[in-house]
Amino acid sequence: MKVCMAKFKPNDFLECHINNALNVMKSIKNAFPWISETHKNFWELLFYSILLHDLGKCSMGFQRAGAKGEIWGYRHEILSTSFTQFLDCAEEEKNLIALAILTHHKYLSDPNLPIPTEIEEFTWMAYLERIDELLENSDYVEEVFMPKIPYWEMYVFGKNIGKFKLSNGWKELIKEYDFDGLLNWYDRNWEKYRGALIFLKGLLNACDHLSSAGENSVKFLPPIAEVIAFKIPRKEWRPLQKQANKIKGNLLIRAPTGYGKTETALLWADINGYSTKNGISNRVFYVLPYKASVNAMHERMLEYFKSPELVGVLHSSSSYYLYASNFEYKRLSSLYQKIFTPLKVTTPFQIMKAFFGVGFFEMALCELKNALLIFDEIHAYEPNILGIILAMLEVLKEYNTKVLVMTATMPDFIEEFFIELLNPEKPEISGEEVDRFTRHRVKIVRGNIKENIQDFAEKFKKRGLTPALIACNTVDRAIDVYKQLKSLGYRVMLLHSRFTYGDREELERKLRGNLNSYDFVVATQVVEVSLDISFQTILTEPAPIDALIQRFGRVNRQGWKEGEISDVYILTEGSENDARVYKQYEVVKESVKLLRDLDGQEFKESLIPDLVSKGYSKVRNELVREIEKYKRTALELFEELQPLKKSGNEEQFYKMFQGLEIVPIRFADKVIKLIENGKGIEVYRYLVPIPHWKFFTLQNKFGEVFSYDRNHRILIANLRYTPETGLVDEVDNEIDIV
Repeated sequence: MKVCMAKFKPNDFLECHINNALNVMKSIKNAFPWISETHKNFWELLFYSILLHDLGKCSMGFQRAGAKGEIWGYRHEILSTSFTQFLDCAEEEKNLIALAILTHHKYLSDPNLPIPTEIEEFTWMAYLERIDELLENSDYVEEVFMPKIPYWEMYVFGKNIGKFKLSNGWKELIKEYDFDGLLNWYDRNWEKYRGALIFLKGLLNACDHLSSAGENSVKFLPPIAEVIAFKIPRKEWRPLQKQANKIKGNLLIRAPTGYGKTETALLWADINGYSTKNGISNRVFYVLPYKASVNAMHERMLEYFKSPELVGVLHSSSSYYLYASNFEYKRLSSLYQKIFTPLKVTTPFQIMKAFFGVGFFEMALCELKNALLIFDEIHAYEPNILGIILAMLEVLKEYNTKVLVMTATMPDFIEEFFIELLNPEKPEISGEEVDRFTRHRVKIVRGNIKENIQDFAEKFKKRGLTPALIACNTVDRAIDVYKQLKSLGYRVMLLHSRFTYGDREELERKLRGNLNSYDFVVATQVVEVSLDISFQTILTEPAPIDALIQRFGRVNRQGWKEGEISDVYILTEGSENDARVYKQYEVVKESVKLLRDLDGQEFKESLIPDLVSKGYSKVRNELVREIEKYKRTALELFEELQPLKKSGNEEQFYKMFQGLEIVPIRFADKVIKLIENGKGIEVYRYLVPIPHWKFFTLQNKFGEVFSYDRNHRILIANLRYTPETGLVDEVDNEIDIV
């Protein structure tokens, strides 16, 4: 009798792998009892899917190839699928199990899954050849595998089910499995069984992947209110925090910066979570618009929950963030993609992937069932993203997902979208309590930054108002102002989006640790998020009222504790390129007009909702139409999504949301060496993100300054780069290779 390995190097016996996957299933069954709503016998279907999913690996061809470290060249899941004919259950349940097994690595539409059909003689003959290799190991199937099934059934269900039995003629019957019939059944019934197919394949993937990663169970959050109370005693909880900890269902809150919105959201999650003896089992997604703010929130959540197994981080470059933060990045990056970590801090794009059919989208959708979604800073999204988020939340109603939307600055028309969709509770904070957080006084400055920067630099320095923030709307303007202040002898830092990720990380580290060593920090919109630093004052170019409020939030951050008020200076004129940054430039003009009326007055926090709504009043109808258009389009795309098939929308998703990341030519050789030496994770340190419009502008201005290295898959830019100013609009004719 021969043995059967599921994996090689390190070796893992098939029965051990199945046992580990069933451990995960039992954990999921205990954690997420609501998944049984998907189908009346759902857990039995999942059990038999796990039981049979790798049985095709018993083929001696697979075993011989694996032992030599070679690729077998055939899909084991095709052979595994044929065993489902020996299940004693309804035809539809057999087919559901068969389809989950067949697609647990490749989708039905994948050309690398050569499903055998009698019409295509080549695929059918290849199947029969591999079946013969499987039957070489039939004694293992009969004498090792089959006797273990009753014990596994007893372990998972506490009783024997006995629905899988090999018939006497199984060795002949397995050669006759009707794949054509299975595919025809799918085509006729996938809409009817959409939910069952999604959850069956998704959880089969989850159990398979987690067990392969050495994990035997999913994680639970500890009782959240107790965790919060350990750091902030209950008697010190603010009124809104106490209310949130009593409200079950969707919630919409407005609260000023510094109020403790994060703790408010966690206390809402606590009361809405499903508690077990192990803790809270619902998956919680804390959604933020920017990667920098996601990273900062991840660090903050770890202060509460301690373990990186409990708090995940997920965005397009989270692997590098984990690597740079000295976490076990390979293992954690993999686990955060699965149904393992109970709290994930992420961008909306990572959740959207499931609805566009990206990756193992069925597994992601399983995790969203009964999940708790917290959307922080909801005002920050462009109309297209907001429309897609609304469409996504429309679909998630069927998943019984609960949603908390919160911000300090949200126009009333955006609020109305969420009220109509979610029918949320909307607890109010009294104006008196809100105004306790007032800490700014409005000062209007006529003219643009070029005309005023020298005078204000002298004024701020003379009055001891440094470090001061100089906020610009474009990178080019920020670089000009930085150079001007530097030439005047001031200690200045420049911060914008066109630094390499490595240099940006270093600059932000210096700011957090040594802010007082600078007179001025010149920054673009990147300063509106994530950085928990406090300036003495600000001189800012005009921007939409909500963006300006975010910028003010970097000044005198804790001043509300002592009732301190700091002046914030707003210029009346920007630069000619600002309209490219703010497409609805009418909002910028209206925002300046509104703030002019408050010139010299304290900027009361209670005024913010009304001011933000007025700031957008002239473009309100246009934005509403745009958001509704994107929502309708997204819903149409989501309706096309078929379980078990690769979506044509995946490519569209990346076109819509994936920006360009370029390598400045001075780093090209270094990056190529890193890739060739297997240190691809280090490449991220040398990438610079640029928007598509900037890419085309530079091409039009300089010609072919971008070249794509196909061998190493990097886009190289022949543009000047320095760690001081970042990427500038100049061709690098004197390359200083680093």
